[in-house]
Amino acid sequence: MYQEAKNSFDRVYYVIEHNPSLDVIDTKWFGYASQNDLRKACEIGLEVLAQTGCPYKLNDNTEHTGPWADAVAWLEKDWLPRAMKYGLRYLAHVAQEHSYGDAAGQVMKISQIGRQLEYCMFNNREDALAWLKSCQLKNKTKVSF
Repeated sequence: MYQEAKNSFDRVYYVIEHNPSLDVIDTKWFGYASQNDLRKACEIGLEVLAQTGCPYKLNDNTEHTGPWADAVAWLEKDWLPRAMKYGLRYLAHVAQEHSYGDAAGQVMKISQIGRQLEYCMFNNREDALAWLKSCQLKNKTKVSF
């Protein structure tokens, strides 16, 4: 399952794909996204989450250039309860150090998002995917007992 969001200039700024072989919802942000763009993309993400029920999400901000730490209040109040209702439990946030994505990730870490989800920040996708895989293995071990 693959979807994307385009801004008013018809440029893709958000891509989301459920990868069933990895059992991960993979999101990537590109360029600048306004607060309205962010909310639009998050709504698309919630649709994918509702359809899949996948508890593992990779949020890649390495190619995102705009600030969105201000959106965390909306994410906490509106997005998070719905995401958890649809099954999200693990969130790996990827961003370049000292970037807007890193600042937003730091804010999310201390917010309700970081307290209610298993949340971890990374500087690269490979480490984030490895962490999500370790969470999956940990959960399979719990189920098998």
